[in-house]
Amino acid sequence: MKRGNLFNYFLLLILPLLSLSHGSYSQNSMTNVTSGQKIAENIYLLKDYGCNIAVMVGQDGLIIIDTGYKGSALKTDSVISTISNLPVKYVLNTHLHFDHVGGNMKLAEDGAVIIAHENTRKHMLSGWKVPEIQGINYSPVLPYSIEYLPKICFKDSLKIYVNNDVVQAIHYPNAHSDCDVIFYFQNANVLHAGDLFESNGFPILDVWYGGTIDGYIKALDDILKICNDNTVIISGHGDPSNRQGLQDYRNMLVESRTRISNLIEEGKSVDEVIAADPTKDLYKGGESWIPVKLYVATVYEDLSRK
Repeated sequence: MKRGNLFNYFLLLILPLLSLSHGSYSQNSMTNVTSGQKIAENIYLLKDYGCNIAVMVGQDGLIIIDTGYKGSALKTDSVISTISNLPVKYVLNTHLHFDHVGGNMKLAEDGAVIIAHENTRKHMLSGWKVPEIQGINYSPVLPYSIEYLPKICFKDSLKIYVNNDVVQAIHYPNAHSDCDVIFYFQNANVLHAGDLFESNGFPILDVWYGGTIDGYIKALDDILKICNDNTVIISGHGDPSNRQGLQDYRNMLVESRTRISNLIEEGKSVDEVIAADPTKDLYKGGESWIPVKLYVATVYEDLSRK
C-alpha cells in the first residue's frame, strides 16, 4: 500500500471515530488525532499514539523515531501521510517497550529499515514480562515476529548520514532499561531522548530489564553535555522541552534518589517509603503521567539490591 493514496485518506477520516484498545503501560487516551507538531524546519512530532513519535522529512525519505502502540499503527501511518508522501527510509527505536515499537511492522511493510540497539532486538525476540507493581499488573508481551524486529543493530553508537544531517545514536546502558538510545539530529539540533526523559512526570525504571537510577542519572548528565540552550528535546512522553527542562528533570531525580536511599538506610519497607512521600514537591508540573508510587517502588527495588 503506497502512502498518500485514497485508502490512507479514508482511514484518516474514519479512524478518529473508532475506539482502539491498547496496553496499560502509559494509561493515555488514544482517541485524539494530531497532524504533527512542527518543531524544526523538517522535523515533526506526533503524539497520542503511545509515545512521542518524531518524523524527519527530507530528500532521502522519512526518518521515524519510535512507532507507538500496535493498535494505533494504521492511524499513525495515516497521519504520517499527511506530513509527507515520501517513503519511510528508517525507523529508529529508542528501546524495547511495546508503546515504542508496536508500529514497527506496519512501517516495515512499506520498506522501512528498523534500527535499534542490539538488546532491543534480543528482548523483542524473547518477549517482555514484569511482576505486579504496587497492585498494577502489566500484560505480558509475547515474542515479536520477524517483521517487527530491528534489521540493523549496534552496541555503543552509530551515525546515520541522511537528509543533509547527521543522526547520532548513543546507547546508555542500565538506565531506563539496558537498551536505551537517544537520537540527536546534529544540524537540526533536535534530540529525541526516548524514556530517558519524561517531561510530564516521573519515569518507571524497568529494573527487570537492566534499569537503574544511577545509570539513568548518569545518562542525563551525558545528554546535558550534548545539548545547548537552543536544543529542542523530545521526551518519550509529554511536551517537547529544552536543556533547562532536562536539567530540572535531572535534579528532580537526583533529589528523589537521595530521599529514597535515606529511607532505605533507615530500614523502611517499600510500602513505608511510598507512604513517606519522598517525591513531595519535586515535580512542578501537576500530576505525574504515571502514579508516583510506581517510580518510588522501582527505585526502591533497584537501590535495595545494592
